Amino acid sequence: MVRTLVKQAGRPGGALTHGLCDRARGGQAVVEFALVLPVFLLLVFGALEFGRVFYRLHIMTNAAREGARVGSLPSSTESDVSAAVSEHLQSVGLNPAQFSAAVTVKDANGVPRSGGLASALQGDRVSVQVTHGFTVLVGTLIPGFSGTVQVHSGCVFRHE
Repeated sequence: MVRTLVKQAGRPGGALTHGLCDRARGGQAVVEFALVLPVFLLLVFGALEFGRVFYRLHIMTNAAREGARVGSLPSSTESDVSAAVSEHLQSVGLNPAQFSAAVTVKDANGVPRSGGLASALQGDRVSVQVTHGFTVLVGTLIPGFSGTVQVHSGCVFRHE
């Protein structure tokens, strides 16, 4: 105790200012924390939302792939494709009513077929697009990223 008082007495301002400096530094730390915390939370919640969107997009891509695989079979219909997409979404625990699937058929030159899968020929491209209105949980924290964001995913298979 005596040694610390002797050390502090050698400083300009004496031993009494040592306690005041500690309190001032503590206040500075609180202010710095208050300035850094919103940016840190924005980064954390932004990363969480990005992970949720990426997960949903991955599931939608797999559902579109299942639908395109079914649509590439010779005797399939648009309802078969929709059923395959819905079945995949249900298998991962999502409500298929929140998603929409669109089927388009194009020939080798990229010209759409008017009859859909019923008029598809061997070698045509069967495209399945899955769309979902993704609801953002922390939209008030991330400017411009609130409400519902439309997420699209698709897959193309060649018709057999």
